[in-house]
Amino acid sequence: MLRAAHGQQQAQVTKRSWNMLFFSVGGIKLAARTEDVGGISPWVPSIPVPSRTPFVQAMLKRDNLVMPVYDLATRLNCQPLGEPLLCLTARHLDGPMAICIDAEVPTLETVDAAAIRQTGRGDIETLGSITIGGNDVAIVALQRLGQIRQDVARH
Repeated sequence: MLRAAHGQQQAQVTKRSWNMLFFSVGGIKLAARTEDVGGISPWVPSIPVPSRTPFVQAMLKRDNLVMPVYDLATRLNCQPLGEPLLCLTARHLDGPMAICIDAEVPTLETVDAAAIRQTGRGDIETLGSITIGGNDVAIVALQRLGQIRQDVARH
């Protein structure tokens, strides 16, 4: 009986706050749930490959892992900023995916789930948005990134 009550209490705490990673691409501030991020590392040159998947035109090799590169900067009509650039490894539903992000070191923060608003952005997949420092920051749905464009391409 006590275990169930404790488990329910933990579930309620989880729903009230989200652990977020704040980063930028081309100076555009974005966020992602920490459980959707596999890691942050230095960017290494990618290998161009032919692909019909929108915004995936390269692969990246890191240790024994080869993963597709999702070009979030091009999708947002910008270029990554700074040196050295960083690699965000996304835990995508189809497997790990590399995303080149700005050199500005990402930060971790816990946010109140009640502060997250629905967003009507049609340019990228989001889980909503949050206001940080007076700015609206989109919460990128890393697990589903690329699905909007693939759905459009199929029709």
